[in-house]
Amino acid sequence: MRDHAQAQKMATLLLKKHRVLTVARTGIARGSAVRVTPTLYNTRQELDRLVTALRRESGVFL
Repeated sequence: MRDHAQAQKMATLLLKKHRVLTVARTGIARGSAVRVTPTLYNTRQELDRLVTALRRESGVFL
């Protein structure tokens, strides 16, 4: 992400369009990012949905 605003837009897009909860972060050495935190309790289908969402949206801000 180029800036925190882009990270926030991506987090919002992932939630609204794909139902994937992420968090826009700042303060990372190389700039803003979107954090994804899967857990032991996530199902395989939820992880598949995350991967699909990231593949579909990977070029949004290029």
